[in-house]
Amino acid sequence: PWMILFYREGEKMKKFTIDLFVNNRFGVLNRITGLYCKRGYNIESIQAGPTEIPGCTKIEIVSTGDDYMRTQVISQLEKLYDVLSEMDGE
Repeated sequence: PWMILFYREGEKMKKFTIDLFVNNRFGVLNRITGLYCKRGYNIESIQAGPTEIPGCTKIEIVSTGDDYMRTQVISQLEKLYDVLSEMDGE
């Protein structure tokens, strides 16, 4: 089925960045990108790399959307078990 997204009149689409610190385990990146996919949101850029903390990876995601989309993505990411912390890079 096709998904049609309706943006509220007057809402401005803008780029935003979310930085995540996650457990370095298999399937974590797939669950994060699946969260975006299920909601029909777009990832413009994604980067992942090691941190100084063993077993922890930093993921930076750049997306475009309105404020409602940003708050929905952040609240859903916080619910994922392997997400240790999240920072809104706005």
